Amino acid sequence: MLIQPQPPRAFLTALMLLLPSMAAAESLGELHLPTVLSATRLKQPPAEIPGSMTVLNRELIQASGARSVPELLRLVPGMHIGYRRGNQANVNYHGTNVTEARRLQVLVDGRSVYRSGLATVDWAELALNIEDIDRIEVFRGPNTAAYGANALMGVINIITRLPLETQGTSLKYTHGKRGVRDWYARHGGGDMQHSWRLSLASQQDDGFDHDEDGNDYRDSLRSSRMNLRHLWNLTPNQSLDWQLSASETSRQHPYDYSTYLDHEDGNSLVDRAINAHQPDADVRGRDFATQGLWKLDFNPDHQLQVQAHAQHLERLRDWRVCDSPVVFSDRLRQLNSLSQLAARRVSSYLDKPNRRETLDQYIDRYLSSAGETYTPQMQELANQLLAETTQYRGSEPACWDINENIRETRFQVEVQDSLRLSPRLRLLSGGSYRYDRVDSETYFSGALDNTIVQLFSNLEYRPHRRWLFQAGGMYEDDHLIGGSFSPRLATHFFIAPQHSLRAVYAEAVRSPDMYENNADWRYQVRNLSGPVSGPVTLYSHAQGPGDLDQERMRSRELGYHGSFHQLGLQVDVRVFHERITGMNSEPLKIDNFLPNNDSQIRFKGVETELDWQATRADRIRLTHSRIDYDATSRYDQRLTAHHSGSVAWLHQWPHGVNTSLLYYGADQLNERRFERIDSRIEKKLNFRDDTSLTFALVWQYRLDNEALTWDENLYDSPSHLYLSAGLNF
Repeated sequence: MLIQPQPPRAFLTALMLLLPSMAAAESLGELHLPTVLSATRLKQPPAEIPGSMTVLNRELIQASGARSVPELLRLVPGMHIGYRRGNQANVNYHGTNVTEARRLQVLVDGRSVYRSGLATVDWAELALNIEDIDRIEVFRGPNTAAYGANALMGVINIITRLPLETQGTSLKYTHGKRGVRDWYARHGGGDMQHSWRLSLASQQDDGFDHDEDGNDYRDSLRSSRMNLRHLWNLTPNQSLDWQLSASETSRQHPYDYSTYLDHEDGNSLVDRAINAHQPDADVRGRDFATQGLWKLDFNPDHQLQVQAHAQHLERLRDWRVCDSPVVFSDRLRQLNSLSQLAARRVSSYLDKPNRRETLDQYIDRYLSSAGETYTPQMQELANQLLAETTQYRGSEPACWDINENIRETRFQVEVQDSLRLSPRLRLLSGGSYRYDRVDSETYFSGALDNTIVQLFSNLEYRPHRRWLFQAGGMYEDDHLIGGSFSPRLATHFFIAPQHSLRAVYAEAVRSPDMYENNADWRYQVRNLSGPVSGPVTLYSHAQGPGDLDQERMRSRELGYHGSFHQLGLQVDVRVFHERITGMNSEPLKIDNFLPNNDSQIRFKGVETELDWQATRADRIRLTHSRIDYDATSRYDQRLTAHHSGSVAWLHQWPHGVNTSLLYYGADQLNERRFERIDSRIEKKLNFRDDTSLTFALVWQYRLDNEALTWDENLYDSPSHLYLSAGLNF
């Protein structure tokens, strides 16, 4: 039975205060309506896209005071932000598994940063600075028809500023509580033919203050980034846009190797051995990428572009672990290969102080509840292992070095053609080829390659000024998975030129990535010490099934988009019903690695977004999402908030003073309430036409008393403060 929580009170209060004031809006004249790119790959005004699009523009990004992209995405209705630890954010649209974010395609200037090896987006390691972002376009809903698998739930396209918009030199430093120490430096130059920008940045903070037991929490982040962009207008109708980016990241990570035999007193030989080696398992990350975009305008109705990119990512983590010598037992290894659950239960059986069941009864009960059969072969191995394990309790541990290093490389080339066939008919078509390689002796016992070929198209037909029809689709052939086709159909009826009602039907897929489907996860043992001799092999081993199917979604959407020019108001409403089948929702740990296609989830609800330029000095923005869901997996039942949303008020005062006040709320994120008020005040001092000094103070205050996503994510104070100073010349 699903809990139906109530909307956060502060959110309802903000709505009641702000909505009545709409009647007093003054006429602002003609409103400039930007086009968006991330829906169908065609340039379209918001009223014509086949779905809902949230655009976070430069003004809103700056006013938010956010230091990271995940924090910016709190402004997107239906987007749920979770934290595994202070340096590891997870971004999910509508929810699903709280620790994994596998179902969003994320692009930076059209280049995918979705990691093919580990099936995720590593937000901390992105070689991207907030100061370089022009806008973020978020397509809310399945978009496999335009961007292929992994765009199952939506697309986040981060678009950086053009070099001509960032001429001169900019220096910025940010200092604040919780160890915030950021700096940013940028210099740009050139002219209308050649323009370029180089930016360097560093970001650091201390993460959460302590865990639920009051212990210091090692989850700080240190990151350095470099970005170079050069735009060359080769001819009046031809351009070449080239970028180079790199980042290096260090993230604290606690010792998280789970010993096979537990030691509750904390002072066992194993515990003392672990402490003697100071086995903090920090993560070092490196990210390198280069990309180029060539555009050719044959005429105003025909454009061709070719985009290519190459990227290499590294996540390096090595540390020393200690455990009972029994982890090298042949019996344990054989039992674990038959049932990981049975192998774990032999260990937990020893920790039961008052056992009323035999070992066989104990294991059989757990395996039956999990749908497994306790076979005679398992029984024999389990009882032999129990006798062997008992003699090792309290013995001297074995210690050795392990690593979780992984390197991923990608090359991709894409061709796209946009052609207006007639005043009523427009066609976009293209294709791409992608090569992925992942290399890890731990996760894959070596290297694994994959190739993906995509063919896509979108047809736009306007038979009448009040009607617009769109049909699009993508065929994708994944060498490791197979082929799939994702269609989308959309109809728009225009009440007025910038007011449309839409109906959208879409099918989408998500391909299981290498980690889920093809893992060969085993730890290599090096520098072994302790009471073990001869060749050794660690018992733990996780093997991907190799035959996982694609996850599949069917989505139905009704919506409205309206732009009230004279009021400076834009409204978007999305009513949706989404069903995903064949989901892989199981945890993917080495001792519990059971990926399958057995789960499904259904979402239905409504999302509303309102952006109002109330006066020339005031901008008010409201978002709200209400979602009902029904999930078969308990892991997918924890991150979806029934009610969530945001309120923002931006005001320009005289004498170069700007302020912003923002509220974020969600009634349950991993079963925890989240409410926060953010405020920012900025003062700009202009010395000459091209020289200015800007000070900005950001204050964040949590209105709830909950941990953030997990029990251990706690701060000493609900208040967070940081100050920035920026010089432009």
